[in-house]
Amino acid sequence: MNFKDSPVLTVVSRGFPPQVSGSPILLANLLSGYRGKVNAIVGYSAYSNFDPAFRPPCPVTYLRLPRTFPLLCDRLGRRLPKLFVWYLQSSIYQALKTLGTDVVLAAFPHETYVVAAFRAARNLRLPFYVHMHDLWMENVGSGTARARFAAVWEPLILKQATRVLCMTEAMQKHYEKKYGIQTSLLPHSIPEQDYAKAPLDMSPPQLPHPTVLFVGGVSPEMNLDALKVLAAASELLPEGYKLLFCTSLTLDALKNLGIHSSRLHVKYVSREEVQRLQSRAHVLIAPLSHKNCSRAEVQTVFSTKLLEYLVSGRPIIVFAPEGSYHAESASQRGWGYVVTEDSPAALASAIMEVISNQHLAATLVRGARLEAQSRLAVHHAARLYEMVVADTQGSLSSYPGVGSLR
Repeated sequence: MNFKDSPVLTVVSRGFPPQVSGSPILLANLLSGYRGKVNAIVGYSAYSNFDPAFRPPCPVTYLRLPRTFPLLCDRLGRRLPKLFVWYLQSSIYQALKTLGTDVVLAAFPHETYVVAAFRAARNLRLPFYVHMHDLWMENVGSGTARARFAAVWEPLILKQATRVLCMTEAMQKHYEKKYGIQTSLLPHSIPEQDYAKAPLDMSPPQLPHPTVLFVGGVSPEMNLDALKVLAAASELLPEGYKLLFCTSLTLDALKNLGIHSSRLHVKYVSREEVQRLQSRAHVLIAPLSHKNCSRAEVQTVFSTKLLEYLVSGRPIIVFAPEGSYHAESASQRGWGYVVTEDSPAALASAIMEVISNQHLAATLVRGARLEAQSRLAVHHAARLYEMVVADTQGSLSSYPGVGSLR
């Protein structure tokens, strides 16, 4: 099919470039390889960073209320999700009609946008895809308005969506077991331009001191305890080693969370500078919680930060529980050195081994490049395009799951 005559895919998400957070990065990467017609309907997050160099990959329609009153909308979404969905549904419905949409793709983890997009798509009798960047019910506090909202809408949407798109095979198994549904794998992907710039072999470290680099946010549910262990491990490293966090928190804020070390330094810099640091550091570390965590999420997640790690030309250490997708994928595919023992000594030993063993480090970098190649956005976007074409052929009036939800 001529791409100019292709069906129109419309993506609905609270976050989108130039907002910098997990979902905007994942969507931008995937859509960088999409060759059909695509638009985005976007809200706004009061808590996402803004980078003007991070450009949207497609035309964007902004929802007025979230963009004008982001803090109010965030509070409404958490405390009164039904009310916020009512507003979003009407706005999204009108935008979908204006854009001539043929297929709707909503990005979770922003549940109110997913539900509103689902209801709008149903009323327009359009195929609906939900792209699960994280788990849903497992990540909301019990007894809250969000938990009650999730209990109603997660099973309905996942069972009635035209397609449920999962980020990892572990997530697929989770939802297939939970609901007896068939899902599709549409994993985290890497833009062609990022892969093209990746070194063919291990690049030499360029920092004056042996440096362990962590990039990302601090989450009590996902990595706080692991980062405390990493900080303690850094104290066991030889003299001259440094631990560098690229995160939005200050040293004092990290210390208040229990993350402190005489080796710890913090930088908050642009995405471009982060990428330079990743290519210059001695080792990159991907920590996941071993305790006090969202266990199901830890078992199924693939962290967004790993996409840039894989093309950095530097070795990766995966510090994650046994049986987690991070640990199993890195071990089986050879893109990271895996540490499953939850102890500072074990992690410090792994850091020294990877930094001192050049053959091991080079092997990890080659494995990371192969993993990056398997995640090229152009390939996964082509699969998405095939789904869109297949789901817009024939009569939509007979398509399973369509109907009114006004």
